[in-house]
Parts: sequence; structure tokens; C-alpha cells
Amino acid sequence: MADKSPEEQHPVKTFGWAARDTTGTLSPFKFSRRATGEKDVRMKVLYCGICHTDLHSVRNDWGFSTYPIVPGHEIGGEVTEVGSKVTKFKVGDKVGVGCYIGSCGSCEDCANDLENYCPKSILTYPGTYHDGTPNYGGYSNEMVADERFVVRFPDSMPLDGGCPLLCAGITVYSPMKYYGLVKPGNHIGVVGLGGLGHIAVKFAKAFGLKVTAISTSPNKKEEALKHLGADSFVVSKDADQMQDETGIYQAATSTLDGIIDTVSASHPVMPLIGLLKNHGKFIMLGAPSKPLEISMFPLLTGRKMVGASGAGGLKETQEMLDFAAKHNITADIEVISMDYVNTAMERLSKGDVKYRFVIDVVMAKSYEEEHPVKTFGWAARDTSGFLSPFKFSRRATGEKDVRFKVLYTGICHSDLHHLKNDWGRSKYPLVPGHEIVGVVTEVGSKVQNFKVGEKVGVGCMVGSCRSCDNCTQDLENYCPKKKLTYDDYYYDGTLTFGGYSDTMVADEHFVIHWPDNLPLDGGAPLLCAGITTYSPLKYFGLDKPSLCIGIVGLGGLGHVAVKFAKAFGAKVTVISTSAAKKEEAIKKLGADSFLVSRNPDEMQAATGTLDAILDTVSAVHPLLPLVNLIKAHGKLILVGAPDKPLELPVFPLLMGRKIVAGSNIGGLKETQEMIDFAAKHGITADVEVIPMDYVNTAIERLAKADVRYRFVIDVGNTLKVA
Repeated sequence: MADKSPEEQHPVKTFGWAARDTTGTLSPFKFSRRATGEKDVRMKVLYCGICHTDLHSVRNDWGFSTYPIVPGHEIGGEVTEVGSKVTKFKVGDKVGVGCYIGSCGSCEDCANDLENYCPKSILTYPGTYHDGTPNYGGYSNEMVADERFVVRFPDSMPLDGGCPLLCAGITVYSPMKYYGLVKPGNHIGVVGLGGLGHIAVKFAKAFGLKVTAISTSPNKKEEALKHLGADSFVVSKDADQMQDETGIYQAATSTLDGIIDTVSASHPVMPLIGLLKNHGKFIMLGAPSKPLEISMFPLLTGRKMVGASGAGGLKETQEMLDFAAKHNITADIEVISMDYVNTAMERLSKGDVKYRFVIDVVMAKSYEEEHPVKTFGWAARDTSGFLSPFKFSRRATGEKDVRFKVLYTGICHSDLHHLKNDWGRSKYPLVPGHEIVGVVTEVGSKVQNFKVGEKVGVGCMVGSCRSCDNCTQDLENYCPKKKLTYDDYYYDGTLTFGGYSDTMVADEHFVIHWPDNLPLDGGAPLLCAGITTYSPLKYFGLDKPSLCIGIVGLGGLGHVAVKFAKAFGAKVTVISTSAAKKEEAIKKLGADSFLVSRNPDEMQAATGTLDAILDTVSAVHPLLPLVNLIKAHGKLILVGAPDKPLELPVFPLLMGRKIVAGSNIGGLKETQEMIDFAAKHGITADVEVIPMDYVNTAIERLAKADVRYRFVIDVGNTLKVA
């Protein structure tokens, strides 16, 4: 019999959120799960906990992640279908799936209900199932697993607070049982008061133990004692401080029968081992990235034990859930919606959660619900950078959104780099374009500054945090959380797609009013090239009449820089490697003089004549000849981004108190100011307007600098829906 196709093996369409690369950013993801086998249980996922392991996995911190990754191994839900040979579950049961969905079933560990130690155990994610297909976790609308790896949630246990027990709960319960720490009256320490630690305290108290919480933060004392019920609290510091401290540390020495260490960060353990009685047990559950340093002498003289433990088998996991239900043990949680998951991951990485995030999976909208507007454009699918027709969807018009029909989009040199992944961060499929202009077709209910029919533009950004120092000063371009117009992940986790497309939608804050007298085609490149040169001229005080300004490079940026500098009243010197550009620079663009940078006599004659230089060149080039051209107290401003470090001679800077600086586009307020200034002074880019189906040829020509000076795609007239 022929092997079944992947579609036949996995016919059940499923929706979840996945990470595609090491950024760890999650976004909507369609995939398929296998049909319900004879021993399978299929469940609708209702809640899924976020484990710290999820964070490590999506970012490939441990080096074995394979993408795309759908995380989640604290999965709770309701049975929707069971296989013909399933005996323990029925439709409607509340069930859970934890860290494992498979094992060999025949080794000694499996025979002893310790599937978690089976050498062929299969993780819920990431990994590969018995049939060779990738495993996807519980950040999804449904799950299927062999009934052996499904546990029953007691009726009295809430699913949301119970889900984290499928990892954190069994991880602390199992070693307490295995190492014999559960005898009433035993005194144990719990190191770390996070997702694992706070549950460890609860289980230990339910076993009748005396508990000392041990933390680096004294701020957690009240929480540990009053909320979690610990009997005492110790603030741990480094080893020396533990030895030198008086009072409670000395009092705690040799008082503990066992310690459960839940901390994953590297930390000194000998001060903790010093807290153990003779014959005491130090059990590690966290996984520090570096080996821990352990002195053998205290172990030898006190017959102390250092051990570890990893989760637990399925029989013990069921036992743990039943025990937790009996003793009303749940995790302390913050329930979130699926579209908050990336923010939750950021907060988790900072320890900003008390104590566990749980996703309300039912609240998750499908990609189609969040992005119902069918859109058509051209996209690259891989590092070849080759563009072809691409159908995708954009979000519905939100209350503060502006939607517009794209008429023209400029081709920036950045597009070339993104398409070919020259900077190592491209995400495919990739729809480029951040010099986008068109006509408004719809506005949200709370939009105040735009109306249908207006001409508008969107440049390099479509989002920022709006609250940091940069954002409050209208410098959104320097916001650490800014969102690029394309090849970025938006706040909902979805990829941003640029202006090589028929429609665009953006928050009104990131939309520019277009002056009636500014041509759309020639004006479009100003949304990148224009603001990239205008902003440093303004910021560094180079907009004053009669200054002598040098412009290095006469390409897409440089020719616009000449126009702005002349409009500011500057005396402009163009500096180029090509003598052939002299006539163009002076007669057409209006530069006052021209220097060939490869001509040492010309460069020497111009030494110390310029107040400032705006360097637009992205190729590696020497800086010293340029530094020598500027006067004392002069400024060399770089707006190009060479792919290798440039050599910067310090001595000429010292002797002339000269400045070398960089600049990157501009904020939205300044971009609007630039567009208005350009309209007033008749400034546009020199463009070659092309049809959409010429775009791959244009990209090839751009790579060879065979354009004067900017390609602009006539999207409105030439983009034909395939």
C-alpha cells in the first residue's frame, strides 16, 4: 500500500500561533493535525499555560528548536472525539496534555510509569512524532494525543488555574515524592518564588511540611508568608554574604531536611547546601545554562545528597492533579488573550508575572477574523529576492485606522537588502515598500485628521510604543519598540506587509497628509529618502543660510539632499567618486561645486572649507579625506549604512573638535514638516516610473546603480490581480 500523503495523514485543519524564527515572535499559523486514531483523544483547547520553557524554545536558546514552533505543554480543554479503542475518556470530559505525547511504551522506565525518562520520549513540542511529522503544542484551537498521555481534570479544579500544574505542578510534586520529602513535620526550603517555586510552597504545605522560602528579593517576604503560607523566609545573596550574614542565616544553617531549588539562572549553591541538615537532600529543578560549582567536602562530611528531577510520568501526573484538587491547589495566574502573547513573553523574560500566564485560547480570533480584507501585491518568498504575485489579507479598519488605495510606491535600496536577506533578519513572504502614497478609502470611527478622498502617505514606520521618551518627543523612529512598515511583526504578532500592494492600512498617527501641489509619483520617495536627509540637516543645525555643506554620493539619497540643502540656502558641494556626475550635480541639481573624491589635488584644495558633510554612501569608504574637508567644529553626518565597520581617525577630530554622527529617518511630526517644506519649495525626487511587472528588472538595475535616481512603481494603474 502506498504511503499516505501528509494531507491524508493530517486532514484536520487547525489554527494556532507560531514562532517562525529566533526572534521568538508569535503570529497566526494554519496547520493540520492527524485524524483521530483508534487510541487517540481529540480535545478542544480552552486554556494553555505559558511556561518559561516556551520562551527558551521560541528563541532557540537551547539550540534544538525547529521552526515553525507552536509552543504550549500546559494544555487544558474538553474532549470532542475519541478513538474506537479509547477506554478511559469520553466526549465532554475535561482533560489535559502536559509535556509528553509519546514514548516507546516498552522500556523499563515506561513499564514503571516513568515515561518522562524514556530515551524515546516525545515532547508535546518541539520535536517529531512517531510518523515523522513535527509536533505542535497548545497555543492552538485543538489537540490530539494518545490516551496514555492524556490526564483527566477533576471536576472541582478550574481549568485556567490548573493548566500550569501539568508542567510546574508535576515538576515540583514528583521530586518531593521520589526523594521522600513528604513526611509530615519535615522542614524543607524552596529556592525561588516564581512559576515553579510558588507551587512548590503550596504542595509542601499540603503535605504537612514546614516551609522556608528562599529568595534573592526581600520584597517577596510578605507574599511568601501571608499569601502562600510559608513558615519562614530567607533572603539569599551570594555565597560570601550568606557566610558573613548574621541572625537569620546563621539560625537557618543545618535546619532543613531538603531543598527544592527551582532557579534556572546560574547561582551559588554551596550556601544553600549549608542550610541542610546532615543526610539532607538538595534537589535541582531549574536548568542553569552553566555548570554549578559544588564543593564535595560538605557532602562527604554530612552525607548530603545533590539530585535533580524532570517532570513526572503520566500515572504520577494524574495522582498530582487529584491531590491538587483535594487540597485546592492551583497556580496563581494572569489570564491573557492570544493576541497578548508576545507582550506576555517579553514580561516573562523580565520576571514580570505573578506567577504564571495562561492563555484563554477560546478568545483567540482566527487570522481571517482579524484580517478580513483581501489584498493583492507582489512578494519575495526566499533569499533569491525574486518578486511574484501574492494574495494576502490586511486587518479590518480599526477605530483609529486609515485605509487607502495605493497609487505609487517608491523602491528604496533597503528593499533590495530586505528582499535578499542581506541583513540577516528578513521574514518571508516579504512584501516590500515603505514609500507609499494613495487615496483614503475608509477611516475608523475615532480618526480625527483624515477623511475619505484625501491623498496620504505612509513611510518607514507603522507603529511605536507611544510612551517612551523618544515617542513623547515626536521621535518615534528611535523608539525601541517601533514597528517597520514591512518585514516586521506587528503588535498582534502578524507580519507587516509593505506598499507593493493594492491597499494599505495604518494607525492615523503614522499617516502623512499629502499637499495638493506635490506630485504623488515624485513625492513618494521623500517618505524615506527625503526624511533621511531632511532630518539631520535640521537636527544638526545645517538648515541655516550661507553654510557650506558637502553631500557625499549622488544617488537616491544624495540628489534629494542637494535639493533640500539648496532650499535651506546652503552653498552645496557634491563629493563623488565619479567625475561624470559633475554636470548633473551642478547644472541640473543646482550644486555650487563638485569634488571628485579620488582626485587628491581637488580634495587637498578643499581642505577645511565645509561647515558640515552629509554622507549618503552605504558602501565601505575612507572617512579621513572627508573629515579633512570640514572646518574646525564641523560635522560629518552619516546616513548610509555600510555593511562593515569604517575606520575613524580620532586625531583630526581631537584637533578640530569635529563631530562624526549618524541619523536615521525622522519622526512623524518632522516627516509631515518635511513633506510640507518640499511642496512649498517644489522638491521631488527624480524618478523613473515603472509598471509592477517590471519590478524584478528594476531591482537588478538598482543593484547595479542603474537608475537616476529612484524607481517608483505605478501601483494604481499597473498592479493587476492574478
